[in-house]
Amino acid sequence: MQEAKRLHAHLITSGLHQQDHHLRKLITLYTTSSLHHARLLFDAVHNPSTYLYNTMFRAYAASPTPLHALFLHRRMLRHGPPPDTYTFPFLLKACSALAYLCRGLELHCQALKFGLCSHVFVGNSLIHLYGSNSRMDSARRVFDEMDYRDIASWTTLLACYAHSGSVEAARKVFDKMPERSVVSYSAMIAGYVRGNRFREALDLFRELFSRDIEPSDSCVMNVLCACANLGALNVGRWVYSYVCQRNGGRVDSRIATALIDMFFKCGSIEHALRVFQGAKEKHVGEWTAMLSGLAMHGLGEQLIEAFEEMVGSGVKPNIVTFVALLSGCSHSGLVTEGLNYFDRMESDFGVEPTVEHFGCVVDLLGRAGLIDQAMRFISEMPFGPNAAIWGALLNACRVFKNVEIGELAAQWLIKDEPWNGALYITLLSLYRKAGRWEEVERVKMKMKEVGCRKDPGCSLIEVDGICYEFVGGDKSHPSAVEMSFNIGKTMVEFEENSEWVALV
Repeated sequence: MQEAKRLHAHLITSGLHQQDHHLRKLITLYTTSSLHHARLLFDAVHNPSTYLYNTMFRAYAASPTPLHALFLHRRMLRHGPPPDTYTFPFLLKACSALAYLCRGLELHCQALKFGLCSHVFVGNSLIHLYGSNSRMDSARRVFDEMDYRDIASWTTLLACYAHSGSVEAARKVFDKMPERSVVSYSAMIAGYVRGNRFREALDLFRELFSRDIEPSDSCVMNVLCACANLGALNVGRWVYSYVCQRNGGRVDSRIATALIDMFFKCGSIEHALRVFQGAKEKHVGEWTAMLSGLAMHGLGEQLIEAFEEMVGSGVKPNIVTFVALLSGCSHSGLVTEGLNYFDRMESDFGVEPTVEHFGCVVDLLGRAGLIDQAMRFISEMPFGPNAAIWGALLNACRVFKNVEIGELAAQWLIKDEPWNGALYITLLSLYRKAGRWEEVERVKMKMKEVGCRKDPGCSLIEVDGICYEFVGGDKSHPSAVEMSFNIGKTMVEFEENSEWVALV
């Protein structure tokens, strides 16, 4: 900022403050430090060039106020010079950030009018505009009509497909790419993770390494997310070792957060604590991941100690932090402590409770058997209960055999999700525990009528860094027959040994 002001003062005293060559450097300097000063200087220019307009468009498009780029473009259309190949990419980026598809369509028409659509930068920006607004047919049409495509063209289309949930279409684009970069691999891995296809994400990560491509931080974070969901502890340890070796022992805050979360979800509390304690600066992300992990493992007392330590260190808890804290109190049966923290959220920490926090309190009361109190709490909420709150209440009713309130919760849930077989199974369990056999048969008939069934069980096992998934009733695995034979053999041996022990 000071450098820009010194240069500005020098240009004014030298009488050069209206020369385009000097203005380019000065406005560029201002856009990196003070966009407000850059705009004041721009407005003082008598006849801004296309370059100066583009400089402002680029700065606004990357700022928290991209709408100003579109306002300024209106002025350019009325009084300014004609656009060039760099004008539309910045404006289209602003439209993508704002989800202004209609304005983007106008810009597309203007680019056609000026004959600039054939330029690769414009084409790539149009692909991103349409893809980010879920118009993949239009994004694909732009891609197919491009005379020249660079690696960014392919990667942008791939990322748009992956972000929209079309993982198969994204993979087809990935396989057809003439060349691939780390961004291409990162986009495809992110698509797999977003689509809960975690094994494919790890397979692609291995391929990336086999091609001697160094993964980006975002790629590493997605891989750690896949490891957490698969329970792939060995792969997670290898990634941790790789990150430490690459960065000389230093771990980025976001990656440290992902590592703590992954190790806790894989059951390695020791590794999670090691990463947390090794962090030089502990931000709210690391603390929240730590609290979530302790909550996950039912370590309520340690959770509260960690929370108080976090607050004592000057780190301010956020919305997610309190979800972890209240969830941990719920799983550890710390009712008084949980209610106390909930009451203090807004008054002591300035965090307004959301429906998630209310849901945690309902779960806290339900797990403790305080179902009537939970119902009173729901009736006093500032908003209506959602499926998560009714689900927590239904599970509590199942455990404590409260049929009346359980039926109320189940009716609301089934009305909202009549196809969800898990709800009927929970209701069946509730009726069985209460000995309501006529109701059991009625629910079974309803399940047949709706045509729903509970999703089959799934288990995962990691062997030599490779995760194998098994689904109940699935016989597609190449070793399914052999595994079934060995399991049957083991069961026979177990029964024979049990009989022998009984005789002895």
